[in-house]
Amino acid sequence: MKKVVKILSAAALVVTSGVPMVSPVQAHTTYYAHTHHYKGSTHYARKYCRHSSAATGKVVGGVTGAVVGAKVLGGGLLGAAAGAVGGVVAGGAVDRTVSAKHRCYYR
Repeated sequence: MKKVVKILSAAALVVTSGVPMVSPVQAHTTYYAHTHHYKGSTHYARKYCRHSSAATGKVVGGVTGAVVGAKVLGGGLLGAAAGAVGGVVAGGAVDRTVSAKHRCYYR
């Protein structure tokens, strides 16, 4: 049985280690064509946008949602789990909305 577990663990490690990683250059290649008109001349710029994982907002929302959900829905595990799921979704949305103007730039 130990050999089977070792083989399955090694196979899982090999399968998950082959996930392609995005290099920093590829992370900034999302662009939109954009033009500026200034004193009769046209300046073409590209709008580069980074993706936000919203990790901070998800963590804060999940913890807050679990606490509030446990209080509102009866203090059990079901209330905490439902509140945590709702908090993660809401916290991620709020974090992306707040940081949206800081993630894009023109070049």
